[in-house]
Amino acid sequence: MSIPPVPEKHIGIPVYRMVDNKNGDLPIYIRTFSMGKATYVLHCHEPIQVNYVLRGSPVHIINNTAYKLVKGDIFIIPPYVPHKLENNSDSQSEMIELEFLPEFIFGNRATIENIKSIFDFAYIEPFLVSECEVKPRLNLTGKAQADVEAMFFNLLDEYREKKSNFLLAMKAIVLNLLVYAGRCFEQDIKDSESKQVFDRHREAITNAIDYIDKTYTEDLTIEAASRVAMLSQSYFSYLFKTMTGKTFTEYLNEMRILHAMQLLKETGKRIVDICFESGFNNVNHFNRTFKSYSGISPMQYRNANKA
Repeated sequence: MSIPPVPEKHIGIPVYRMVDNKNGDLPIYIRTFSMGKATYVLHCHEPIQVNYVLRGSPVHIINNTAYKLVKGDIFIIPPYVPHKLENNSDSQSEMIELEFLPEFIFGNRATIENIKSIFDFAYIEPFLVSECEVKPRLNLTGKAQADVEAMFFNLLDEYREKKSNFLLAMKAIVLNLLVYAGRCFEQDIKDSESKQVFDRHREAITNAIDYIDKTYTEDLTIEAASRVAMLSQSYFSYLFKTMTGKTFTEYLNEMRILHAMQLLKETGKRIVDICFESGFNNVNHFNRTFKSYSGISPMQYRNANKA
């Protein structure tokens, strides 16, 4: 891939290329470095850069905004995006810096013009697409933090030791790292959005669940439940599934089947009567739903639970 010219708006900003690194003849570079009180200038890179915070609390400045970093933060910088790091405390911060040429990882698809589709392909599009859309960071904790650090240290070992086929090994680790981090990012967004939605509508959905729990044996509809929550039916359906892990129908049927199981164990009522008493209005539907839930028919369940 030929190196494109620096974007006109970035003229005057230093550009660091792969050849500027130690062993600059390689398509990938990795190092650990400590940040003291040195002043770092706004700059950009020819390669893609991935940074990870090992300790300390440095500040990353990108898109004219400063982001305080902490241990476990990982962030990706596309080629030619101006940014800089600053130390934020008296104690030193330590980071891992990984750089690689796009074509080293992504082959002949790696043109700057197609950089967005490359990142889509690599499952890391959530981190970035263009300069204005760069996300500041992803914070990893627990097992995810340990897993990602292990991958970075494996990369460091491969780079330092340069055993046979080390570039192939590094490529495999980088791909694994990007996929893993991308999935963590997606889960982080999902958890964050779910929590915000849950906090905002917790009481409405709780009221609806209480209503369902009291009236599930009746001719209950999703329209009635959504009115109790004072939400549109479509939005209620989305929130209910998000918060309970079940659709309205799945939750309702589960309540009805549990009620039927109790009647089958504790009474001698006919199965057809238990069907209607549990809220079902069709025996065949009741039998199918019961078997789907329990794996056996109502009669088999009764026989298996005889005293």
